Amino acid sequence: MVHPPERELRATGPWLRLGILLVLGLMAGMFNVQAGAPLRVGIRKVAAAPWHQHIRVLGRVESADDTVLEAPLTGRVQGPFLSPGAIPAGAVVARVRVPGVAAGVRAARASVQLARLELERQRQLAARGLVARQSLDQARVKVQQTEAVLAAAERQQAQSVLRAPFAGILSYRVAAGTVVYRGTPVATLQGRGQPWARGWLTPRQMRRMTKQVGVRWHAGGLGGEATVRSLGRSARADGMVPFYIALPASSGLLPGQWVWLDLALPRRPAWRVPDAAVVWDGSRSELFVVRGGRARAVAVRVLAARAGMSWVDGPLGGVASVVVAGARRLRDGVAVLPR
Repeated sequence: MVHPPERELRATGPWLRLGILLVLGLMAGMFNVQAGAPLRVGIRKVAAAPWHQHIRVLGRVESADDTVLEAPLTGRVQGPFLSPGAIPAGAVVARVRVPGVAAGVRAARASVQLARLELERQRQLAARGLVARQSLDQARVKVQQTEAVLAAAERQQAQSVLRAPFAGILSYRVAAGTVVYRGTPVATLQGRGQPWARGWLTPRQMRRMTKQVGVRWHAGGLGGEATVRSLGRSARADGMVPFYIALPASSGLLPGQWVWLDLALPRRPAWRVPDAAVVWDGSRSELFVVRGGRARAVAVRVLAARAGMSWVDGPLGGVASVVVAGARRLRDGVAVLPR
């Protein structure tokens, strides 16, 4: 009579033997991979070379021709205003209406007209010998006095008109109808003269910034190359450090515009390899290099990837033979045959 435990052991025996055979087969396969036929892989020789970290930041165009248009007189700013933006040289930016100035100009013109009529009358009378020479001289002085008063009134009226001294970007600092005192800022005008662009970097990025760093700028359909003019020495309240690039006067840019600045910050040497050579295992990345006919895994850090190529940093030595085809089938120590 067969007891139940013995019946279960006999029933499971064939499955146990099958599992042992499978494990032995897998171990034999692994042994053959390690010591048997090498895997054919594609390799490429790479060497460390300097690389640049490309970053893009926004910059703002500035100019030495920035000016503030101030109220020349105390009065009320008249509208309508021009549309903020680009304006030509000589454009009327605003007018400051001073009470009584316009009426004073009209009164001065009437006085001049009356004085000239009186002078002409005195000339006619003097020619006929009906008045003394002194009366004619007094009439001439009266004309000169009224013309001087008119010229002063007209100058005061002309001063109340604010005009753009050069072409640039206009922005107002007061609203139409505001009562202003003499010297109050009414508008700002940013011109084209000697333009530059100001950008901002983090302190860590600024440590790699030099005056030899290449910069490309573009804004809309405009673009070109520029040079770094100077570097800021202190950070703003938000922690960003400014830098400045010189722009050509023919760039077509106006102060106040925003431009994209593409920088190539120098970094330490690294290796440039095809993306297919980088094997990822979660957050860990590695390359396989061929040494002594075997693939050796080397842990690397991917610094940048662009256009199918990756810049990596790791202990590859000098010139290394990196597996670029078939890397995902490899394990450390596997025999390989480069093709």
